[in-house]
Amino acid sequence: MSSLLPHGGLPLGLGCSRLGSVNGTTGNEARQLLAAALEEGIRFFDTSSIYAQGDSERYLGEIIGNRSDCVICSKGGKYLPLAKRVLVPAKYLLRGLTRLSSGARQGVAKARDRPMPTRWDAAFLTEAIDGSLRRLKRDRIDVYLLHSPPAEALRRGEAVEALARAQAAGKLGLIGASIDDVEAAHAALEDRRIAVLQVPLRRGDDSYAEVLARAATQNVSIVAREILGGQAAIAGAVDPAAFVEARISEMIRSPLIALPLVGTTKLVNLRSAARFARKAMQADSE
Repeated sequence: MSSLLPHGGLPLGLGCSRLGSVNGTTGNEARQLLAAALEEGIRFFDTSSIYAQGDSERYLGEIIGNRSDCVICSKGGKYLPLAKRVLVPAKYLLRGLTRLSSGARQGVAKARDRPMPTRWDAAFLTEAIDGSLRRLKRDRIDVYLLHSPPAEALRRGEAVEALARAQAAGKLGLIGASIDDVEAAHAALEDRRIAVLQVPLRRGDDSYAEVLARAATQNVSIVAREILGGQAAIAGAVDPAAFVEARISEMIRSPLIALPLVGTTKLVNLRSAARFARKAMQADSE
C-alpha cells in the first residue's frame, strides 16, 4: 500500500485539473463525481491553484474539506496571465458556448494547453499556499508540489525553501515537485527535502527509468500522471477498455510507483478505473 494513502484507500488518485473548468465538469455534476470517487474508495485527489481558476480546489473544499481520511495534493508556481484573468467573469458564458459548439471546445482546449507564466519566489509561493488552504478549507495541505519548475529554479533552492518554511509552520505535509522533463526530475532529487515527485509516464516512454530507480533509493514517492496518454491514445487502442485496465494494473503493481493518477470527468470512466484498480490489488494479494 502506498505511503501516500490513508489505511484502506484505493491505490489510485483522481486528477482534478478539469474539475470546475470550462471544458470539464461543474455544479452538481462535479459534486457527484467527487462523491462517486469517495464511494469507490479513492482517497487521493490531485489539484492545483490554477486549475479552473481555483474552482477545482473550491469543489474539493466543499465536498472533502478537512476529512482526515483523504489526501489532497495541490501545486503552486503558475499563475493566470492578464489575458486569461479578464475572461474569468465570462467563464460561465464560455461554458455554455462550449456545450453548443465543438469549435468553441477546441478553442478553449488550445488556450488551456498554452504554457502559463510562473514565479518561484518565496512571496508568491507563500501567498499561493495560503490561497489554496482557504479554497480547500483545510488546516494543512497533505502534499504540496511545485508546479512544473525548471531545473534551474529547483537548483536555486528558493522555491523549495519556501515550501520547507510552510511545512515547518504546519501548513504543508510532504513537499515535492510535479515535473515536465528528466533534467528537472534529477534536479529535484538533488534536494533531500523533496519527498514526492510527480512525473508523466506515458506508455512506451522509458526516459524516466533512471529517475524512478534513483527515487526508490532515496525513498521519494513517485506519483504517475498521464499514464493513459490522453483520449486520442485510448481511442486509438484496439480494445480501449483493455488498454486502460492494463495501464492501471501496470502502474499499481509497479514497486517503483507510489500511486497513479487518472483524470476523468465521467462517472462511468471513474467507476471503471476504480474497478480495474481493485482487480490489480486482488491479483497482487493472490
